[in-house]
Amino acid sequence: MNPERTKQHASRPGFTLIELMLVIAIIAVLASLTIGGVRYYDEKTKYSRTEVLIKSIESALEEYKRDNGFYPQGDGASGSTEQVYIALYGDGKLSINAAGVVSIVNAPDGDNADTTDGTMYLATLNPELTGTKGNVELQGGRYVIVDSWSNEMANSSRNQLRYRHNPQDPLVVNDMMNPVSDYDLWSKGPDGKGPPDSTAQADTADDIKNW
Repeated sequence: MNPERTKQHASRPGFTLIELMLVIAIIAVLASLTIGGVRYYDEKTKYSRTEVLIKSIESALEEYKRDNGFYPQGDGASGSTEQVYIALYGDGKLSINAAGVVSIVNAPDGDNADTTDGTMYLATLNPELTGTKGNVELQGGRYVIVDSWSNEMANSSRNQLRYRHNPQDPLVVNDMMNPVSDYDLWSKGPDGKGPPDSTAQADTADDIKNW
């Protein structure tokens, strides 16, 4: 064995404590950037899915009105998308009287296959769909349309889409953001805060709306 090579090998310095700490710090920074990127992408995806859902509902509502002559009604509060679900999924039935009041004549049961059901305008409102495909939940005895943050706020009205349309109700009319003959449709976003419970700028900044 060459004693000179053995001497050189034995004299090679190892990692110092400072170098090890530096490597650990770099790994921690890279990990935090990766986690932050994943969370950012996840939030962007949820925003996009909710925007697409709202646009899909808008298109289906226009088709429903062309066929039936009226929009479903709602006051923007919790449960206000129940008539929208009935109208667009065909689970149950709506009726409008001479005074322009829309009411539920056949309550929904989570299935659009019975004889009382109407035309299905939006198949993605199927309440049997779950996970990222699920857009409808049974909450408080009502079938309501929810946004993409429903898994984070399970069984809570905070994740419901909100719907407002009732030309016969002055309280609804006064709150309308779109013309009275139209309708308001919105999500409170990831914080679950916004109208009609709050109109503070901090609460509405992340809302997704059709006005």
